[in-house]
Amino acid sequence: MLVPIKFSSSIEKPCNRFKIGDNYFEKELIWTGIGRPYNLNAHRRSNTIFFSYSTVDRFEDVDFQLAYVDIDSKLSQNIAGIRGGCAVAINQKNDDIYLGGMEGIYRYNMITKIADFYSEAGKNIWSLSYNRNLFYISYPDQRLFIEVNGKFAVVKEFKYFEVDHFHVSNNGWIYFANSSGLFTYDNYKMKVSVLNNLLTVRQMAEDAEGNMYICAASGVYVITKDNKTLKQVIDLKNLHGLTFDRENNIIFSDEANIIRLQYRVNGCDESNKSWLTQF
Repeated sequence: MLVPIKFSSSIEKPCNRFKIGDNYFEKELIWTGIGRPYNLNAHRRSNTIFFSYSTVDRFEDVDFQLAYVDIDSKLSQNIAGIRGGCAVAINQKNDDIYLGGMEGIYRYNMITKIADFYSEAGKNIWSLSYNRNLFYISYPDQRLFIEVNGKFAVVKEFKYFEVDHFHVSNNGWIYFANSSGLFTYDNYKMKVSVLNNLLTVRQMAEDAEGNMYICAASGVYVITKDNKTLKQVIDLKNLHGLTFDRENNIIFSDEANIIRLQYRVNGCDESNKSWLTQF
């Protein structure tokens, strides 16, 4: 399990372990391929990661494809039928898996392996998130919508905000990010507070213990319990996505890979410093 403290890290090649603070972690490659894996979201019951990655289209410069990979078997598969698929949200209690693309929202069936149309026909879905309600962000206007009684409406509290990323935590805290930075929103005081105005946020994810993590271009950060500051836990550049498996191991993506970090009691023999390379 990651300890939320800042660190500098190095890999020990023979056993592929590195140190974060006083703890050792082993790097495991889950998926590798062309394109940048975005919007990682782990379905805990099946231990499967749903994600989007960029592809080269014959008619457009860049397109997006939704896919999934089984964490245990490493078997992966593209999800057909969703043009420009780039968004994922999961209701872990009901095992509902929502996917979004250029033509609306779909719901994925784990048994049939088919994504059926769900709602918002013709809407370009930038992002999806779920906590008690399903939310989506539209593109290119970056407006936030909420589903209530089967219908979607603009979230009035965010009517005048552009929203690139949005998350409601299990303890009720509301976080959002845009080109101006990372913010919290107090739903009772209707007040926005700045957490950081320098980060380029790429994903928000909450672990099984309620810790809130931010994946940014400059690394991975955890939000302190007072919701006022950030602490860096992974000092890596060019990260794109973040999620947690059913054992609460952290999983992140870089420009071409999805990687899991698993806690280990011991590290490698550090007497040979030539084994150590920058992570």
